[in-house]
Order: sequence, then C-alpha cells, then structure tokens
Amino acid sequence: MSAIRVKLVRGLAGCPEKHRVVVRGLGLKKLASTKLLPDTKQTKGMLDKVGYLVSWQRVDEAPPAGRRSRRQAEKAS
Repeated sequence: MSAIRVKLVRGLAGCPEKHRVVVRGLGLKKLASTKLLPDTKQTKGMLDKVGYLVSWQRVDEAPPAGRRSRRQAEKAS
C-alpha cells in the first residue's frame, strides 16, 4: 500500500473555517509543514476539498500505522 505526502503551501488567512478544520484534520499546522498520510478514500476527499491550499504526491513508503494497528502490535508483543 502506498502513502501520500501532503504539504501546506498557502496560508489559512481568508479561507473558510470548514477548510481550516480539514487542514487541521490532515495534521498540518504551519505553512510548509508536511505529513505522511495513508492513501485512503477519506484522505483523498479531504485533499479534494482543500486542494488549493496543499500540494501532495504519492510515495512508495509504508503508510503510518493507525492507533488500532499500534494497539494490536503492543498486545502481540
């Protein structure tokens, strides 16, 4: 499975509050911050909504483990 690298390229001043919430949900806080996210339908929908604020690309890295995956790995150890 691939991942998506997202970078905030425009500031949030003047954009709607709903778009600010989506950017925050992507894990981006400051201008030029980057985040590695899993390649899912939900992530792509968020990127479509705020596409004018971010740039993104697919990368061949392992996506970050979610909370549930980390808990299962801890229980197995």
